[in-house]
Amino acid sequence: MMGALSRWESPEFAEAVMLWTGYGRAMWPSRDDAVVVARFGAEAASELLPALKSLIDEFYRSDARFAAADLVEMGRMASEEFKAAYPQVADEVLRALEWCYTFDYK
Repeated sequence: MMGALSRWESPEFAEAVMLWTGYGRAMWPSRDDAVVVARFGAEAASELLPALKSLIDEFYRSDARFAAADLVEMGRMASEEFKAAYPQVADEVLRALEWCYTFDYK
């Protein structure tokens, strides 16, 4: 099963992103490796965490923060750009990434 966990479209990966970012349960992005380790175990987390950090890095390549008129537009632009390049990524993951991105560049 290792390898399958870190595919950006896998349900486990989506859950790991939601836990790691804190989306839906925190006031701001938490980026907490420990919650992923606690949920999936050290071995699976050793695969999931680098994959999700790679995903975040890829999302943050967006220049939407320089082009958008406001936070809503910034998030939409970054998400649309990312979704065009990586259509397999779950919408809930995109929402979490957008939340982190707009929080960091508010």
